[in-house]
Amino acid sequence: MRVIGVDEAGRGPCIGPLFVGAFCLPKEDEHLLEELGATDSKRLRPAQREAMAAELRDLGARRGWGLAVQPLSPTKIDAAVEEKGLNRLEVEGFVEAIQAVWTEGVDHRLVLDACDVDAARFGRNVDAGLAAVGLISAETEAKHQADAENRVVGAASIVAKVERDAWVRSFIDESGIDVGSGYPSDPKMKRALPSLLQGQRPHEDLRWSWATTKRGWEEVHDRPAPVRTEARTTVQRRLFDPPSS
Repeated sequence: MRVIGVDEAGRGPCIGPLFVGAFCLPKEDEHLLEELGATDSKRLRPAQREAMAAELRDLGARRGWGLAVQPLSPTKIDAAVEEKGLNRLEVEGFVEAIQAVWTEGVDHRLVLDACDVDAARFGRNVDAGLAAVGLISAETEAKHQADAENRVVGAASIVAKVERDAWVRSFIDESGIDVGSGYPSDPKMKRALPSLLQGQRPHEDLRWSWATTKRGWEEVHDRPAPVRTEARTTVQRRLFDPPSS
Protein backbone atom coordinates (compact mmCIF):
# COMPACT_ATOMS: atom_id res chain seq x y z
CA MET A 1 0.00 0.00 0.00
CA ARG A 2 1.25 3.45 -0.94
CA VAL A 3 -0.18 6.66 0.49
CA ILE A 4 -0.56 9.76 -1.66
CA GLY A 5 -1.12 13.13 0.00
CA VAL A 6 -2.19 16.12 -2.08
CA ASP A 7 -2.45 19.82 -1.24
CA GLU A 8 -2.30 23.15 -3.02
CA ALA A 9 -0.51 26.46 -2.46
CA GLY A 10 -1.41 29.87 -3.81
CA ARG A 11 -5.19 29.76 -4.17
CA GLY A 12 -5.75 33.29 -2.89
CA PRO A 13 -3.07 35.51 -4.52
CA CYS A 14 -4.05 37.74 -7.42
CA ILE A 15 -0.83 36.95 -9.30
CA GLY A 16 0.96 33.80 -10.41
CA PRO A 17 0.08 30.12 -10.75
CA LEU A 18 -1.63 27.92 -8.21
CA PHE A 19 0.59 24.94 -7.35
CA VAL A 20 -0.73 21.46 -6.55
CA GLY A 21 1.72 19.20 -4.71
CA ALA A 22 1.49 15.41 -4.45
CA PHE A 23 3.64 13.23 -2.23
CA CYS A 24 3.65 9.41 -2.38
CA LEU A 25 5.39 6.85 -0.20
CA PRO A 26 4.88 3.31 1.15
CA LYS A 27 2.63 3.24 4.21
CA GLU A 28 5.44 1.75 6.30
CA ASP A 29 7.56 4.86 5.61
CA GLU A 30 5.07 7.33 7.09
CA HIS A 31 6.92 7.32 10.40
CA LEU A 32 9.94 8.86 8.65
CA LEU A 33 7.88 11.96 7.85
CA GLU A 34 7.01 12.24 11.54
CA GLU A 35 10.70 12.01 12.42
CA LEU A 36 11.44 14.80 9.91
CA GLY A 37 8.67 16.93 11.36
CA ALA A 38 6.69 17.26 8.13
CA THR A 39 3.59 19.35 8.77
CA ASP A 40 1.36 22.06 7.34
CA SER A 41 3.68 24.45 5.46
CA LYS A 42 1.98 27.43 7.13
CA ARG A 43 3.42 26.28 10.46
CA LEU A 44 6.98 26.63 9.16
CA ARG A 45 9.08 29.70 8.50
CA PRO A 46 10.34 30.10 4.89
CA ALA A 47 13.84 28.88 5.75
CA GLN A 48 12.38 25.87 7.54
CA ARG A 49 10.20 25.04 4.54
CA GLU A 50 13.17 25.25 2.18
CA ALA A 51 15.26 22.96 4.38
CA MET A 52 12.38 20.53 4.86
CA ALA A 53 11.66 20.37 1.12
CA ALA A 54 15.32 19.60 0.44
CA GLU A 55 15.28 16.81 3.04
CA LEU A 56 12.07 15.37 1.59
CA ARG A 57 13.53 15.33 -1.91
CA ASP A 58 16.81 13.79 -0.75
CA LEU A 59 15.24 11.06 1.37
CA GLY A 60 12.59 10.47 -1.27
CA ALA A 61 15.20 9.94 -3.96
CA ARG A 62 16.96 7.35 -1.79
CA ARG A 63 13.79 5.49 -0.82
CA GLY A 64 11.88 5.66 -4.09
CA TRP A 65 9.16 8.06 -2.96
CA GLY A 66 7.13 10.00 -5.50
CA LEU A 67 6.91 13.80 -5.56
CA ALA A 68 5.25 16.08 -8.08
CA VAL A 69 4.18 19.73 -8.25
CA GLN A 70 1.60 20.70 -10.85
CA PRO A 71 1.32 24.45 -11.66
CA LEU A 72 -2.04 25.82 -12.78
CA SER A 73 -1.33 28.97 -14.77
CA PRO A 74 -3.13 32.30 -14.34
CA THR A 75 -4.63 31.79 -17.80
CA LYS A 76 -6.12 28.46 -16.75
CA ILE A 77 -7.35 29.98 -13.51
CA ASP A 78 -9.07 32.85 -15.31
CA ALA A 79 -10.68 30.52 -17.83
CA ALA A 80 -11.93 28.28 -15.03
CA VAL A 81 -13.44 31.18 -13.10
CA GLU A 82 -15.16 32.49 -16.23
CA GLU A 83 -16.27 29.17 -17.68
CA LYS A 84 -16.48 26.26 -15.26
CA GLY A 85 -15.46 27.20 -11.74
CA LEU A 86 -12.16 27.09 -9.91
CA ASN A 87 -13.07 23.95 -7.98
CA ARG A 88 -13.25 21.97 -11.21
CA LEU A 89 -9.81 23.20 -12.25
CA GLU A 90 -8.39 22.20 -8.88
CA VAL A 91 -9.88 18.73 -9.27
CA GLU A 92 -8.07 18.47 -12.62
CA GLY A 93 -4.84 19.66 -11.01
CA PHE A 94 -5.14 17.11 -8.21
CA VAL A 95 -5.76 14.34 -10.74
CA GLU A 96 -2.71 15.32 -12.81
CA ALA A 97 -0.48 15.51 -9.73
CA ILE A 98 -1.68 12.10 -8.52
CA GLN A 99 -1.06 10.60 -11.94
CA ALA A 100 2.52 11.86 -11.79
CA VAL A 101 3.30 9.90 -8.59
CA TRP A 102 1.10 6.83 -9.14
CA THR A 103 2.92 3.48 -8.97
CA GLU A 104 1.58 0.70 -11.14
CA GLY A 105 0.82 -2.64 -9.56
CA VAL A 106 0.18 -1.51 -5.98
CA ASP A 107 -2.82 -0.18 -4.07
CA HIS A 108 -3.06 3.50 -3.19
CA ARG A 109 -4.72 5.37 -0.36
CA LEU A 110 -5.39 9.03 -1.17
CA VAL A 111 -5.54 11.79 1.43
CA LEU A 112 -6.63 15.11 -0.03
CA ASP A 113 -6.81 18.57 1.43
CA ALA A 114 -10.27 19.41 0.11
CA CYS A 115 -10.62 22.60 -1.95
CA ASP A 116 -14.42 22.39 -2.01
CA VAL A 117 -16.61 23.44 0.93
CA ASP A 118 -18.09 19.95 0.56
CA ALA A 119 -15.04 17.79 1.27
CA ALA A 120 -16.74 14.51 0.39
CA ARG A 121 -17.86 15.89 -2.97
CA PHE A 122 -14.32 16.99 -3.72
CA GLY A 123 -13.07 13.47 -3.02
CA ARG A 124 -15.72 11.97 -5.29
CA ASN A 125 -14.81 14.36 -8.09
CA VAL A 126 -11.12 13.51 -7.84
CA ASP A 127 -11.97 9.79 -7.86
CA ALA A 128 -14.09 10.33 -10.98
CA GLY A 129 -11.26 12.18 -12.68
CA LEU A 130 -8.84 9.37 -11.87
CA ALA A 131 -11.30 6.72 -13.06
CA ALA A 132 -11.51 8.54 -16.39
CA VAL A 133 -7.79 7.84 -16.90
CA GLY A 134 -8.00 4.27 -15.60
CA LEU A 135 -6.80 4.78 -12.01
CA ILE A 136 -8.79 3.52 -9.02
CA SER A 137 -7.73 4.15 -5.43
CA ALA A 138 -8.26 1.61 -2.66
CA GLU A 139 -9.45 4.44 -0.41
CA THR A 140 -9.89 8.19 -0.75
CA GLU A 141 -10.19 10.56 2.19
CA ALA A 142 -10.81 14.25 1.47
CA LYS A 143 -11.03 16.66 4.37
CA HIS A 144 -10.35 20.24 5.29
CA GLN A 145 -7.05 21.06 7.00
CA ALA A 146 -5.65 17.67 6.09
CA ASP A 147 -2.21 19.27 5.80
CA ALA A 148 -2.22 19.88 9.56
CA GLU A 149 -3.50 16.40 10.45
CA ASN A 150 -1.69 14.10 8.02
CA ARG A 151 2.09 13.97 7.56
CA VAL A 152 1.94 12.96 3.89
CA VAL A 153 -0.39 15.84 3.05
CA GLY A 154 1.88 18.10 5.10
CA ALA A 155 4.83 17.02 2.93
CA ALA A 156 2.78 17.80 -0.18
CA SER A 157 1.91 21.22 1.19
CA ILE A 158 5.58 21.97 1.85
CA VAL A 159 6.81 21.14 -1.65
CA ALA A 160 3.89 23.05 -3.21
CA LYS A 161 4.52 26.12 -1.04
CA VAL A 162 8.25 26.10 -1.76
CA GLU A 163 7.49 26.07 -5.50
CA ARG A 164 5.06 28.96 -5.04
CA ASP A 165 7.63 30.97 -3.06
CA ALA A 166 10.26 30.30 -5.73
CA TRP A 167 7.91 31.58 -8.42
CA VAL A 168 7.29 34.81 -6.49
CA ARG A 169 11.02 35.40 -6.01
CA SER A 170 11.65 34.75 -9.69
CA PHE A 171 8.92 37.17 -10.74
CA ILE A 172 10.30 39.92 -8.49
CA ASP A 173 13.86 39.36 -9.71
CA GLU A 174 12.92 39.32 -13.40
CA SER A 175 10.37 42.15 -13.37
CA GLY A 176 11.89 44.39 -10.73
CA ILE A 177 8.40 44.75 -9.25
CA ASP A 178 8.04 43.74 -5.61
CA VAL A 179 4.64 42.10 -5.19
CA GLY A 180 5.38 40.80 -1.71
CA SER A 181 3.37 37.63 -1.18
CA GLY A 182 1.06 38.39 -4.09
CA TYR A 183 -2.03 38.34 -1.88
CA PRO A 184 -4.52 41.17 -2.45
CA SER A 185 -4.20 42.35 1.16
CA ASP A 186 -0.39 42.63 1.00
CA PRO A 187 0.62 46.34 0.95
CA LYS A 188 3.41 45.57 -1.53
CA MET A 189 0.94 43.92 -3.90
CA LYS A 190 -1.40 46.91 -3.57
CA ARG A 191 1.43 49.30 -4.50
CA ALA A 192 2.59 47.10 -7.39
CA LEU A 193 -0.82 46.54 -8.97
CA PRO A 194 -1.18 49.85 -10.88
CA SER A 195 2.14 49.28 -12.65
CA LEU A 196 0.95 45.82 -13.73
CA LEU A 197 -2.18 47.31 -15.28
CA GLN A 198 -0.66 50.04 -17.46
CA GLY A 199 -0.62 48.18 -20.78
CA GLN A 200 -3.33 47.35 -23.29
CA ARG A 201 -4.09 44.29 -21.18
CA PRO A 202 -3.38 43.35 -17.57
CA HIS A 203 0.03 41.76 -17.02
CA GLU A 204 -0.08 38.13 -18.18
CA ASP A 205 0.92 36.85 -14.73
CA LEU A 206 -2.00 38.58 -13.01
CA ARG A 207 -5.21 36.69 -12.40
CA TRP A 208 -7.53 38.83 -14.49
CA SER A 209 -10.64 37.23 -13.00
CA TRP A 210 -9.80 38.33 -9.44
CA ALA A 211 -11.95 41.17 -8.11
CA THR A 212 -8.80 43.04 -7.02
CA THR A 213 -7.45 43.02 -10.58
CA LYS A 214 -10.79 44.05 -12.08
CA ARG A 215 -11.21 46.98 -9.68
CA GLY A 216 -7.63 48.10 -10.29
CA TRP A 217 -8.08 47.95 -14.07
CA GLU A 218 -11.26 50.03 -13.92
CA GLU A 219 -9.50 52.64 -11.76
CA VAL A 220 -6.59 52.92 -14.22
CA HIS A 221 -8.51 52.67 -17.51
CA ASP A 222 -12.06 53.73 -16.60
CA ARG A 223 -13.58 50.75 -18.43
CA PRO A 224 -14.40 47.11 -17.60
CA ALA A 225 -11.49 44.71 -17.43
CA PRO A 226 -10.92 42.27 -20.32
CA VAL A 227 -11.72 38.59 -19.85
CA ARG A 228 -9.30 35.72 -20.49
CA THR A 229 -10.78 32.50 -21.86
CA GLU A 230 -9.65 28.90 -22.31
CA ALA A 231 -8.48 29.65 -25.85
CA ARG A 232 -6.13 32.33 -24.43
CA THR A 233 -8.16 35.01 -26.18
CA THR A 234 -9.43 38.17 -24.55
CA VAL A 235 -12.80 39.77 -24.93
CA GLN A 236 -14.17 42.96 -23.45
CA ARG A 237 -16.86 42.28 -20.90
CA ARG A 238 -20.15 43.85 -21.95
CA LEU A 239 -22.99 44.93 -19.72
CA PHE A 240 -25.04 41.94 -20.80
CA ASP A 241 -22.30 39.35 -20.24
CA PRO A 242 -23.06 36.83 -17.47
CA PRO A 243 -21.27 37.38 -14.16
CA SER A 244 -18.17 35.39 -13.24
CA SER A 245 -18.75 32.18 -11.34
